[in-house]
Amino acid sequence: MRGGAKVRKSSKSSPVRCAAVADGELPILINVDNNTQMAKPRTANLPDLSGLREPPSEFMRDIQRVLLRRGDHDLPSLSIAEQVAARLAGMIALDRLKPGQRILEEEICAVLGVSRAPVREALRMLERDRLLVVVPRKGAQVSDYSLQELHDIFEVRASLIATTYEGMVRAHPEEFADAIATGLAELETAAKSGSRDDYALASFRLTTRLRALCDNGLLFDMVQSLALQTLRYSRLGFGAARGIERSLRDWRAILRAARRRDAGKAAELVRRRIGGSRDAAMHALQAELAAREAAASENGTGDEER
Repeated sequence: MRGGAKVRKSSKSSPVRCAAVADGELPILINVDNNTQMAKPRTANLPDLSGLREPPSEFMRDIQRVLLRRGDHDLPSLSIAEQVAARLAGMIALDRLKPGQRILEEEICAVLGVSRAPVREALRMLERDRLLVVVPRKGAQVSDYSLQELHDIFEVRASLIATTYEGMVRAHPEEFADAIATGLAELETAAKSGSRDDYALASFRLTTRLRALCDNGLLFDMVQSLALQTLRYSRLGFGAARGIERSLRDWRAILRAARRRDAGKAAELVRRRIGGSRDAAMHALQAELAAREAAASENGTGDEER
């Protein structure tokens, strides 16, 4: 080096280098031990966010479509904030981030190698969709389940979906029936796996991919706005006894009505299916909340933070 300047070796405190990425693609940290990224120790209320670094999947793309109210052609133009929001939303929807757990900006920045500005924007998006709540002096937390919210979401969703599907059967009967048949095959495959997560994702995909057949974009956007919350609650119900079996039976009936081009019957069956999902989720949530209360009483924590 000129002037005798010395080259200093990088230390552990030096900024971590990121892999080269295309414009708009989320940079993922490389060659970094997960333990060095987390500034705070893992606790029940401070989750491990390393799952945010997992490669994008088809499920993640479905999450992006729902969260951002966009079609397939818009996905390549996602901002960093939108990608961060989609990754967090996916982890929340599948219960990898638990209700009440704190989501710290600095933790996300450390895991993904991004600045705070897009992270804050991502958290605002998730707060908008009621996946996160901001608690004074505690910051963002994963929103808790609520029996009232569950009831309200499924009541509204039943009306929206019934109207949407009825319109699809009238306007695009063959395409709608084919889409349901394809989705039903995926549901049956997922059911054989015995995983409620696999089944919940297949159901989620079936609903979101019908967007192309809906001539009323505003109506379907309203459906999409509830999709992630619905996924959280439906997943609970699919874990109940015969929850998946009942769901499959209802989807088969909807397909038969679509093949007959009976739009009114299809709408009626959709309401029945969503009502069944609501009841199963309600039963599962009541059991979970009761178990939490019993555990809190046994540990003497009550309503205090652990």
